[in-house]
Amino acid sequence: MTKDYIDSPRDSEGHGTHAASIATGNPVKMASMLGFAQGTIRGGVPSARIAVYKVCWATCFDANILHAFDDAIADGVDLLSVSIGGDSIENIHLTDGISVGAFHAVRHGVLTVVAAGNSGPRPS
Repeated sequence: MTKDYIDSPRDSEGHGTHAASIATGNPVKMASMLGFAQGTIRGGVPSARIAVYKVCWATCFDANILHAFDDAIADGVDLLSVSIGGDSIENIHLTDGISVGAFHAVRHGVLTVVAAGNSGPRPS
C-alpha cells in the first residue's frame, strides 16, 4: 500500500462512495440504465451532510471500527450507515466490533443501520 492510499479518505472499491450517493446524491438529469428508465435520479436526502470515517484498508480491524464509532458519536452525527463486514459464521455479537460499536452508538441516541452481509437469505 502506498502512503497516498493510507492517508486518503477514498475507498479502494468505490463501495462507500456508491452507498453515500444512494443516501445523499444530488439530482442528475437524463440518467438511465442502458437506455431504460430515463429520467432524473437523486439520493434519498440530497440535503444531508456526510461525515466519512475510513476504517478499512487491506482489511478491517475492530479497533479502527470502534474508534470510528467513538469519533462519530463525539462529532454529533444523527445517523450511522455501516456497510462493511462479511458474514460472521459464529455471530458472536458480544465481541464483534461492528455489533459493539452499533450498540454503543444507539445508547448515545445515534440511529445505526448495519449491512446484514453479502450472501442473501439462507434456509434455516
